[in-house]
Amino acid sequence: MTGAAGPGRPAGSSSEQRTATEVLVVPLEPYTARGGPETASRAGEVASTSGRASGDAATPLVGHLAIARAAAMLAAGDVVAIPTETVYGLAANALSAEAVGRVYAAKKRPADNPLIIHVSSLAMLAALYPPGWTLPPIYQPLLRDLWPGPLTVLLPRSPLVPDAVTCGLPTMAVRMPAHPVALALIAACGFPLAAPSANSSGRPSPTLARHVAADLGGGVIPLILDGGACSCGVESTVLDALRSPPAILRPGGVTREDLMGYPGLEALQVYRKDFTDAALEAAPTTPGMKYRHYSPTAPVILLDPSAPAATASAAVATANGAGRNHSGNGSCDVEGLAARLRQATKALLAEMAHGIHEGGAPAPSGSAGPAAAPAGPASGHGPGAAGLSPAVDGGASGSSVPLGPPALELASQLAGGGPVGVLRTSLAGEPPGLLQQRAPATAAAGVGANGQADGAGGGSSRGAPAPQRVIEYVLGHVLRPADVAAELFAGLRALDEAGCAVIVVEGVADEGAGVAVMNRLRKAASRVVHV
Repeated sequence: MTGAAGPGRPAGSSSEQRTATEVLVVPLEPYTARGGPETASRAGEVASTSGRASGDAATPLVGHLAIARAAAMLAAGDVVAIPTETVYGLAANALSAEAVGRVYAAKKRPADNPLIIHVSSLAMLAALYPPGWTLPPIYQPLLRDLWPGPLTVLLPRSPLVPDAVTCGLPTMAVRMPAHPVALALIAACGFPLAAPSANSSGRPSPTLARHVAADLGGGVIPLILDGGACSCGVESTVLDALRSPPAILRPGGVTREDLMGYPGLEALQVYRKDFTDAALEAAPTTPGMKYRHYSPTAPVILLDPSAPAATASAAVATANGAGRNHSGNGSCDVEGLAARLRQATKALLAEMAHGIHEGGAPAPSGSAGPAAAPAGPASGHGPGAAGLSPAVDGGASGSSVPLGPPALELASQLAGGGPVGVLRTSLAGEPPGLLQQRAPATAAAGVGANGQADGAGGGSSRGAPAPQRVIEYVLGHVLRPADVAAELFAGLRALDEAGCAVIVVEGVADEGAGVAVMNRLRKAASRVVHV
């Protein structure tokens, strides 16, 4: 417990009266995020669309003291951070504009970024509508099979839901979380909860209670319920099946391949992969569409294996079928792609090290220095240099510009002594997590198998660079993209906490569960290098 709110403090009082945030651990045994005894009994009742009462959450947890305390605070109009299977959410009464306003204030969230409503049963959802309301038929088999779970659906707005939740739009986003603590809390409250990620707006989403405390502790919010690590690790998939053709507006824990087998979803599109919509961008119907998100303090450079104008099928074609990904379309040699990204990382780190050695700043425009070298193979940074392309984007908030390799630009940040963070997948079965910091390297060319700079494949002929520290975080095996997704935000936060001056991220195949990973990384990136 990091601190305690004063026993006499009203639950809805302002954060100015708080000096600490209380953290209460909720034991989950014998419950699991999915498949526990209560979840199994709930599945049959979730299938009903008639509005009959469901078993709601794991019923013994409903009476847990921490759940009761959180429910009382939410009923009084305060906010509480709660675990879900996706990420931790900052919850408030979805039917109270005043309570929802506290969510926006705590997160410093833009007022035109709508929230997702969380329910514990279909009966709770039906109660938001006039008598006789029925769930749109296209959603019925989805909710039967995939709720509770990381799927959010767009529905016509309920007359009971305030503008603060929907930003005045005619639709609302709803899901049923697959976490026993979240389900128990919603059931104990008896009303739905609006709950965006429990972080400062724009930061990496929290997948541990301590991530929430780092952003919103110290009295910013009164209470965090600690339900352990989030099993999914990225936010829910947002599906709009009210439009034609239906579209995934935000990729997440349920993939396009998971959804396309359902009636009416055969032509399912993914926003930003298959289409864009200026009007939708200006007035987003769901979180995660408009603003830069998920960014650590350190600048992020993403090595993106997709072409700059990637489509749903754009990936490196495999020659022999080995190492195909398991997303269902088999279009990508995932292991070969990962090896190519590893070489690109080596080349980039070598150039960054040389940049420090040569002064740590880009050459002036028009000079003969490496930063002014023309784009393409002649500069040593084209496809012949470990696959690094000169195409560099300005990240989610910038446009594609021909800057050439970002190595010398980043070197000026590294000259201050901070280490380089590398966020990558594993080809050799390394366990996920932060690797031990390696000793500074003195020989050029990039990160090797042990996390140090090595002499292999740097693609540079200049002299030895300055020492360069490298800290790596392994996300998981490249052939298990769902595991990679589960570690993504934890990895970004861990490298930030380690004091990295810049974080180099090796992308993944933009297919299956990798679509959600790449969506988050592109929004987090300060620079995107297409390799």
